[in-house]
Amino acid sequence: MNAYMRGKTATQTKSARLATIARTHTSGLCALGLALVPAYASAQQTAGQSARGALESGDIIVTAQKREERLRDVPVPVTAVSASTLTDQNQTRAQDFFSNVPGVNVQFQNNRARLTIRGITTSPVTGNPVIGYTVDDAPYGSSTGQSGLFGSAPDLDPSDLERIEVLRGPQGTLYGASSIGGLVKYITTDPDLKEVRGTVAVGTNTIRGAGQALGYNVRGAINLPLGETFAIRASAFTRHDPGYIDNVVSGEKNVNSGTATGGRLSALWKPSETFSVKLGALYQNRDVFGSSNVDPRLGFGSGFLQADEIGAGHGNGKQQQYSAVINAGFGGVDLTSVTAYSRSTNYDLVDNTASGLTGFLFPLVYPQANGEFGNVLRKGYGLKKFSQEMRLAGSVGGAFDWIVGGFYTHEKIDYTLHPNATNPNTGAVYGIPLIWVDDLTFKEYAVFGNMTARLSDIFDVQFGARYSKNRQILTHREWITFAPDSEYAYSIVSPRSKGNSFTFQVTPRLKLSVDHMIYARLATGYRPGGPNAVCDPGVLPCQFDPDKVINYELGAKGELLGQALSYDLSLYNIDWKDIQITQRIGAFSFGTNGGKARSRGVEIALESRPVDGLTLAVWGAYNDAILRESFVTSLLYTAKGDRLPFSSRYSGRFSFNYEAPLTGEATGSIGASVAYIGNRKGEFVDTEQTAPLRQTYPSYMEVGMTAGVKWDDWKVNFFVQNLTNRRGVAGGGYLNQTSQNPNWFYYIQPRTVGLSIEKQF
Repeated sequence: MNAYMRGKTATQTKSARLATIARTHTSGLCALGLALVPAYASAQQTAGQSARGALESGDIIVTAQKREERLRDVPVPVTAVSASTLTDQNQTRAQDFFSNVPGVNVQFQNNRARLTIRGITTSPVTGNPVIGYTVDDAPYGSSTGQSGLFGSAPDLDPSDLERIEVLRGPQGTLYGASSIGGLVKYITTDPDLKEVRGTVAVGTNTIRGAGQALGYNVRGAINLPLGETFAIRASAFTRHDPGYIDNVVSGEKNVNSGTATGGRLSALWKPSETFSVKLGALYQNRDVFGSSNVDPRLGFGSGFLQADEIGAGHGNGKQQQYSAVINAGFGGVDLTSVTAYSRSTNYDLVDNTASGLTGFLFPLVYPQANGEFGNVLRKGYGLKKFSQEMRLAGSVGGAFDWIVGGFYTHEKIDYTLHPNATNPNTGAVYGIPLIWVDDLTFKEYAVFGNMTARLSDIFDVQFGARYSKNRQILTHREWITFAPDSEYAYSIVSPRSKGNSFTFQVTPRLKLSVDHMIYARLATGYRPGGPNAVCDPGVLPCQFDPDKVINYELGAKGELLGQALSYDLSLYNIDWKDIQITQRIGAFSFGTNGGKARSRGVEIALESRPVDGLTLAVWGAYNDAILRESFVTSLLYTAKGDRLPFSSRYSGRFSFNYEAPLTGEATGSIGASVAYIGNRKGEFVDTEQTAPLRQTYPSYMEVGMTAGVKWDDWKVNFFVQNLTNRRGVAGGGYLNQTSQNPNWFYYIQPRTVGLSIEKQF
């Protein structure tokens, strides 16, 4: 499946054939030629059939339920994206490929992508994360919104990955907190004990509006066996993304360019078939040199334009993750231990001139500026996280499969705000009149279990439960400078909070035949509450509570006409209560709970392989996510029946891909896709008077094309993204009191044309 894993020798030919089979079974369920793997229905994998045997038969193996299974056997709506497909199509950023997954919408802010799955969100900056992320089963990112990133999707380069799995709907039983909307699993490539092999790839692209600026990427990987039981794998990449937005204030062209570099080192020790240790170290550094926001009031005659303050727009993110995964078998019982430590530091420089500080506090502190101020806000986020999961899995007489385990995480989070008072004409900094510093400690303990009971040859039921508790301590500090040479500590508080939660799931599955399956799924999820920096019992709550969802789902998967046609259908209804929201009293904002919502919809995917080499795929999704209760705060105004933000009611995609021999050893391919993203609502507004001004992001269609040639150890791919150069709106235009600028909008990337060349050895 992974491009790096296909070799050149006669021994490797079998792997190449298996990769071709896997690609034949992948679905094009996303735009721009991105191939997604639908979950097909099939017979339950027998007790004696190993995952290796399934792989050799061409099946796709996933770990959605924390054990290796054929994708078509998993009674969960899962989409699997192969890393080789991502690199072939230059899908190297989160916003490039997640927006093409059924039921998933991407909202872009501060140069980071935030996901909405099945409509479960109320704001990009309200409450704790609603989507969970793991890397090799180790949780990635913070469990709370206090880190400032609010659950934004990791931007891991595909060169480090084997595949990405997207699980739709709540996954609280096996994966815990902050997965009430769904979960994204990043699976890295394991070292291979058998062969020395590797790959080197280079690529370039040009974006409409970038002028002569070209993007490029270079990536490479090598696998080295060191004996029969030990191997290492190393990969590295560097990437430059050209900018295409001009700043009319500074006069700079292509301000939103960016670079990313990183790599991964992994080692595998496997002295026997029943014991292995995998160590991994991941590092990435990402620089963005200007914001991607666009001010449509400036027009589009000369391309995308913005009017950010001088000095705003730059951002940097550094991510490190170290992990140890131990697998051991003890007479029919398998032990898995996942230990991880991660560290990340991020900052953004944001134009915050629209805030009240600019006209109120700045003139008091810096009267010599004669009232001319810019406000460039530096937002810094830091996270240190340790996690440990231990689980046991086994079977009882072929009638029961079970998993039990425990989980612990300890997080140290810091969040800083420095609003720089600047000269709007030169960008010179007068000073920092206000400093906000939050330090949060988050600890969580959990136990969980899952059991599948096979009641007959065609019917089984899966049960799962999880109990967790968390403790949090927040230290909040503020300083206000009343003169350039003096400081005053405004407040120092240390509120605490605690909480616990019980989640469960029940999933009956009926195998109508070896090719058809129907399943039902009752599953719950939660995200933890947390402490408020400002606390006054009876007036301001000292903490906000968890919110919870319960998902009712019916699915069907299967194959017809001798596997020439496959289908995957899901119908769901999600009830959401105690929604986490933000309120304000005076100058203080705080978290609380209020209101109910529900999300219901249908997702269907069809794939046909009418002749050898040709794959036709189509998917469509309907999602109706609305509030069931209205609530009004000093930050948000909502009414019963209002749509939740950022999700399309209607979306879909059609694609085709054709692969055929050319001459000699060469094989050619060509493909195209068209995706439809329906209109979406923006963030909730702050008053009833502004309710008619709540943003509606128009629908748009996006077209992509691909073509490629493979021969021997070489592969050349040509791609076009956003062929018709549509200006699809991806977010922005906020109108509530936390908005930095209601005239900022984020658009999908203009037409991009590129070429990549890969050599395997």
